[in-house]
Amino acid sequence: MMKNWLLFFVCIYCCIEVSLGQTKEYSSIDIDEIEVTVQSVESSPKGDTTTVILILQSYLKQNRELKLNTFASGLVSPQGKIMFYSTISCGNVRIDFKDKQNYIHYLLNRDQPVTLVIKTVGWQKRWGKPQQVRLTIEDHLEEGKFLQTDINL
Repeated sequence: MMKNWLLFFVCIYCCIEVSLGQTKEYSSIDIDEIEVTVQSVESSPKGDTTTVILILQSYLKQNRELKLNTFASGLVSPQGKIMFYSTISCGNVRIDFKDKQNYIHYLLNRDQPVTLVIKTVGWQKRWGKPQQVRLTIEDHLEEGKFLQTDINL
Protein backbone atom coordinates (compact mmCIF):
# COMPACT_ATOMS: atom_id res chain seq x y z
CA MET A 1 0.00 0.00 0.00
CA MET A 2 2.81 2.39 0.90
CA LYS A 3 4.58 1.66 -2.39
CA ASN A 4 1.43 2.57 -4.34
CA TRP A 5 1.24 5.97 -2.61
CA LEU A 6 4.91 6.59 -3.16
CA LEU A 7 4.58 5.69 -6.85
CA PHE A 8 1.54 7.97 -7.12
CA PHE A 9 3.42 10.98 -5.69
CA VAL A 10 6.46 10.33 -7.88
CA CYS A 11 4.22 10.28 -10.98
CA ILE A 12 2.51 13.52 -9.95
CA TYR A 13 5.89 15.18 -9.32
CA CYS A 14 7.20 14.09 -12.75
CA CYS A 15 4.06 15.35 -14.51
CA ILE A 16 4.39 18.74 -12.84
CA GLU A 17 8.08 18.98 -13.77
CA VAL A 18 7.34 18.11 -17.41
CA SER A 19 4.47 20.61 -17.72
CA LEU A 20 6.45 23.41 -16.08
CA GLY A 21 9.44 22.70 -18.28
CA GLN A 22 7.38 23.35 -21.41
CA THR A 23 6.44 26.94 -20.58
CA LYS A 24 8.78 29.72 -21.58
CA GLU A 25 9.87 32.00 -18.77
CA TYR A 26 10.25 35.64 -19.67
CA SER A 27 12.45 38.03 -17.78
CA SER A 28 11.59 41.60 -16.94
CA ILE A 29 13.44 44.81 -17.74
CA ASP A 30 13.36 48.24 -16.12
CA ILE A 31 12.81 51.29 -18.32
CA ASP A 32 12.63 54.69 -16.62
CA GLU A 33 11.30 53.32 -13.31
CA ILE A 34 8.80 51.05 -15.10
CA GLU A 35 9.12 47.28 -14.85
CA VAL A 36 8.25 45.70 -18.20
CA THR A 37 7.53 41.97 -18.20
CA VAL A 38 6.70 39.92 -21.28
CA GLN A 39 3.55 37.92 -20.57
CA SER A 40 3.11 36.19 -23.92
CA VAL A 41 3.98 36.13 -27.60
CA GLU A 42 1.37 34.57 -29.87
CA SER A 43 0.96 34.08 -33.60
CA SER A 44 -2.25 33.31 -35.43
CA PRO A 45 -2.59 29.84 -37.00
CA LYS A 46 -2.02 31.39 -40.44
CA GLY A 47 1.05 33.19 -39.10
CA ASP A 48 -0.01 36.58 -40.49
CA THR A 49 -0.84 38.19 -37.13
CA THR A 50 1.40 38.38 -34.08
CA THR A 51 0.40 39.63 -30.65
CA VAL A 52 2.77 40.53 -27.81
CA ILE A 53 1.39 41.12 -24.33
CA LEU A 54 3.51 43.08 -21.84
CA ILE A 55 2.85 43.95 -18.21
CA LEU A 56 3.93 47.45 -17.11
CA GLN A 57 4.32 48.47 -13.48
CA SER A 58 5.59 51.81 -12.16
CA TYR A 59 8.06 51.99 -9.26
CA LEU A 60 7.52 55.69 -8.55
CA LYS A 61 5.73 56.67 -5.34
CA GLN A 62 3.48 59.13 -7.14
CA ASN A 63 1.34 58.52 -10.20
CA ARG A 64 3.07 59.16 -13.51
CA GLU A 65 2.09 59.57 -17.12
CA LEU A 66 3.26 56.95 -19.54
CA LYS A 67 3.78 58.53 -22.95
CA LEU A 68 4.47 55.85 -25.55
CA ASN A 69 5.51 56.90 -29.05
CA THR A 70 3.45 54.52 -31.18
CA PHE A 71 5.27 55.12 -34.46
CA ALA A 72 8.68 54.39 -32.92
CA SER A 73 7.45 51.26 -31.12
CA GLY A 74 6.57 47.86 -32.52
CA LEU A 75 7.76 44.34 -33.23
CA VAL A 76 11.20 43.86 -34.71
CA SER A 77 11.37 41.59 -37.77
CA PRO A 78 14.30 39.17 -38.23
CA GLN A 79 15.76 41.70 -40.70
CA GLY A 80 15.76 44.34 -37.94
CA LYS A 81 12.88 46.33 -39.42
CA ILE A 82 10.26 47.76 -37.09
CA MET A 83 6.83 46.41 -38.03
CA PHE A 84 4.01 48.88 -37.48
CA TYR A 85 1.22 47.79 -35.21
CA SER A 86 -2.38 47.32 -36.28
CA THR A 87 -3.57 48.01 -32.72
CA ILE A 88 -1.90 48.98 -29.46
CA SER A 89 -3.84 48.96 -26.23
CA CYS A 90 -2.70 50.03 -22.79
CA GLY A 91 -5.26 49.26 -20.12
CA ASN A 92 -8.54 50.64 -21.48
CA VAL A 93 -6.87 52.92 -24.08
CA ARG A 94 -6.77 51.50 -27.60
CA ILE A 95 -5.23 52.97 -30.75
CA ASP A 96 -5.64 51.65 -34.28
CA PHE A 97 -2.89 52.36 -36.81
CA LYS A 98 -5.42 53.99 -39.14
CA ASP A 99 -6.05 56.63 -36.43
CA LYS A 100 -2.50 57.95 -37.04
CA GLN A 101 -2.12 58.90 -33.40
CA ASN A 102 1.54 59.44 -32.41
CA TYR A 103 1.27 58.76 -28.69
CA ILE A 104 -0.54 56.73 -26.08
CA HIS A 105 -1.00 58.64 -22.83
CA TYR A 106 -1.76 56.51 -19.79
CA LEU A 107 -1.66 57.26 -16.06
CA LEU A 108 0.40 54.62 -14.24
CA ASN A 109 -0.18 54.06 -10.53
CA ARG A 110 2.38 52.48 -8.24
CA ASP A 111 1.87 48.76 -7.67
CA GLN A 112 -1.00 48.59 -10.17
CA PRO A 113 0.19 46.65 -13.20
CA VAL A 114 -1.32 47.46 -16.58
CA THR A 115 -1.40 45.34 -19.72
CA LEU A 116 0.13 46.64 -22.96
CA VAL A 117 -0.93 44.66 -26.03
CA ILE A 118 0.76 45.16 -29.41
CA LYS A 119 -0.92 43.43 -32.33
CA THR A 120 0.77 43.38 -35.74
CA VAL A 121 -0.94 42.29 -38.94
CA GLY A 122 1.28 41.57 -41.92
CA TRP A 123 3.73 39.40 -40.05
CA GLN A 124 5.02 36.60 -42.25
CA LYS A 125 4.80 33.02 -41.03
CA ARG A 126 8.25 32.18 -42.42
CA TRP A 127 9.73 34.70 -39.95
CA GLY A 128 8.51 32.68 -36.98
CA LYS A 129 7.80 34.51 -33.75
CA PRO A 130 9.35 37.95 -33.24
CA GLN A 131 12.59 38.04 -31.28
CA GLN A 132 12.22 41.60 -29.94
CA VAL A 133 9.71 44.33 -29.29
CA ARG A 134 10.77 47.98 -29.32
CA LEU A 135 9.26 50.47 -26.87
CA THR A 136 9.86 54.20 -27.09
CA ILE A 137 8.67 56.07 -24.01
CA GLU A 138 9.16 59.60 -22.76
CA ASP A 139 11.57 60.09 -19.85
CA HIS A 140 9.53 61.04 -16.78
CA LEU A 141 12.18 63.55 -15.64
CA GLU A 142 12.87 65.31 -18.94
CA GLU A 143 9.93 66.21 -21.17
CA GLY A 144 10.66 65.66 -24.86
CA LYS A 145 13.43 63.11 -24.24
CA PHE A 146 12.47 59.63 -25.41
CA LEU A 147 14.02 56.35 -24.31
CA GLN A 148 14.08 53.59 -26.92
CA THR A 149 14.52 50.04 -25.65
CA ASP A 150 14.49 46.69 -27.46
CA ILE A 151 13.12 43.89 -25.27
CA ASN A 152 14.05 40.30 -26.07
CA LEU A 153 11.09 37.96 -26.35
